[in-house]
Amino acid sequence: MKEKDGTIDCPQQQVILFVEKEDGKYEPIQTGSYLTKNFLDDYELKRRHLEESLKKQVLLGKVSPIYYFMILEDLTLSELSSRAGIRKGKVRKHLEAAHFNAIPQETLQLYADVFNITVPDMLKILVVTSADSTNTNTGS
Repeated sequence: MKEKDGTIDCPQQQVILFVEKEDGKYEPIQTGSYLTKNFLDDYELKRRHLEESLKKQVLLGKVSPIYYFMILEDLTLSELSSRAGIRKGKVRKHLEAAHFNAIPQETLQLYADVFNITVPDMLKILVVTSADSTNTNTGS
């Protein structure tokens, strides 16, 4: 890549690229991230839509908060099972809202550790009802 092609105006995220200078030598330059400049807003919009969809599913009792965080963290059933140290069959059961209330506190803590959150934070689902107010509903 030529130096002029590698120069991106994106102060939020800087990267180091090796580019071809006018003399034909490759040298590093600090420049903005092409992906951040051109695609971050699209990613954030899709992420917000995913979060909203998952929140609705939790509030309607279709899935548990465990499922909500598993999807947001982009984990598979096997990965969550392995990281939490819980059998896959039991994790699969815990993804269902109907079985969520019976999960022991110690097991909830294992999941919270995987998601890098506290158990109380795992049990909260925030629903924005207007631009001015926020209601907190529990997933339990």
